[in-house]
Amino acid sequence: MMNVVLAGKSVKVSDADLLGEGGEARVFRHGNSALKIFHAATDEKLQKLAQFPVGLPAEVISPLAPVSDARGRVIGYQMPLVAGAQDFSRLASRKSRPPLGAVTKLFATLHDVVRALHSLKVIVGDFNDGNALYVGTTPHLIDADSLQFGGFPCSVGHERFLDPRLYGVDLTRAPKFTEGSDWYAFSVLLFQSLLSVHPFGGTHTKLATMLRRAEARHSVMRSDVLLPRMATPSKVLPDDLLHWFHAVFEKDERQVFPERLLQLPWTKCACGTEHARSVCPECNALGPLVTRQVLRSRGRCTARTAFETSGRILVAAQQGGLRYLAEEHGTLRREDGTIISTTLSGSHLVAALAGSVTWLADADGRVEKWQGDRLVERAHTTTRNAWPSLAASTGATWRQEQSWLIEHNSGARVGQVLEGQTWLWAGDRLGFGFYRAGGLTVAFLLRVGKSGLKQVDGITWAGRIIDASTVFDARNALLTVVCDENGRDVVHRWLVDEHGTLIAQSHGGPRGNAAVLNGRVVVATDAGLVALRAAAGHLIEAMQFPDSQPFVSAGDELLPNSDGSLFVVGARDITQLTLS
Repeated sequence: MMNVVLAGKSVKVSDADLLGEGGEARVFRHGNSALKIFHAATDEKLQKLAQFPVGLPAEVISPLAPVSDARGRVIGYQMPLVAGAQDFSRLASRKSRPPLGAVTKLFATLHDVVRALHSLKVIVGDFNDGNALYVGTTPHLIDADSLQFGGFPCSVGHERFLDPRLYGVDLTRAPKFTEGSDWYAFSVLLFQSLLSVHPFGGTHTKLATMLRRAEARHSVMRSDVLLPRMATPSKVLPDDLLHWFHAVFEKDERQVFPERLLQLPWTKCACGTEHARSVCPECNALGPLVTRQVLRSRGRCTARTAFETSGRILVAAQQGGLRYLAEEHGTLRREDGTIISTTLSGSHLVAALAGSVTWLADADGRVEKWQGDRLVERAHTTTRNAWPSLAASTGATWRQEQSWLIEHNSGARVGQVLEGQTWLWAGDRLGFGFYRAGGLTVAFLLRVGKSGLKQVDGITWAGRIIDASTVFDARNALLTVVCDENGRDVVHRWLVDEHGTLIAQSHGGPRGNAAVLNGRVVVATDAGLVALRAAAGHLIEAMQFPDSQPFVSAGDELLPNSDGSLFVVGARDITQLTLS
């Protein structure tokens, strides 16, 4: 609990009100507004806030009023609350982004916002997919105190969105960002939102990292760069837009992004491909009666298509066989063809499987249990930034009632957690979760059939959470957290056994979804599968499987099968991958 002063009145904020936390500040909900409280407000920061420009577009979440401590020193500011917003980073995932027509409409509005800021001599600067949010087709720019204006620099830039011309430049001494660097970041955001890959992503034999390829202006549009499996081929875009992207990423074009290139005639083909061409680039290339090969191979890897949809896969699990829930043309359908006729919907919809049971929860915390095609139960759970706290598998179903974690099937109170701040996952025998309070991380293990939370020590990190996930085998849980740490994406992993003992950890490893089987870890990366092993308390790379590169990418989920194969779950397909 912390007391602050707003408009001459004392205000209490607590960790239950926490909306987000980063290296510079914490943000709390306060009624219909939010309070950003700095860890340490410098004199330069306070001077910048005092001279913050007025009349900025409403989409910019600007300071409304200063927030002070009991001694009258300014420690932060009040700003509008953007309820139900999502990071632009979700647009880069084919699993979670809206139709591409809505994406380009969103960017058309963002284009207007950037033009308006530039007309006021304001530069976004640190323009990235974590401080650009959206609700529907309305964008919002947060962290407005980092804007560059009036001689005040923007002192940080995220490496994935920083203009390569600014690599190695000290951003703290003087304003270094320009309108051109904003339009570069805008183009990166648009490119990855349309094609699900960074313009300098993929893999290359000589230019090993994204930063090295950006320095060389060697983009994924070149034929010698291997695209991740999850990426959309650039041929779905019209030639004019492709030429513009080529000019920006390969020739350092930094003019205003042409607004006409956002007026795209999107079409969704019967094959499931969204494109802005006169004919579908997939069907036109393959012929209308040709479908993907069911069985493919490369070197030691054999891949069999287990399921494919023109819609999207919401969730998949290996529970005595492959189970999944897919959405196609607005209809939810299980692996056996059962239709789930729910009325729950929205971008924060969460689905979980427990054998033939389907669990659903939405942003309002409404929970439904479906047995086959019958709705058999309704319940409610707490939400975390509009994400419902629900985790289910064959062994247990956990949800929240305020600060209590409930095992729904038995009705038992398992333990107390932090309301509105708890992340939660379930396996068949184990569950895992964590919450953060005042920079302190509290992680805990859940054991099916046992009461109480087993606290796990030694799990901590710095920076803003970009994403987190946990996967399980019968005796272990693997937690992965991706953080933005000073403009860099850092991946942390912790392997925990069934007793809550931390076995091994890694910090800065490969980004991608993972699986764990008998304590062994395998990670799906854009370069293929990578095996990790525990050694002296660390997770270290044990082996690479480059032959798997055509069949997996970092955005795929991995489900171990009993015969030693892996199910690779993409946005629209599930592939069974066998290594010989």
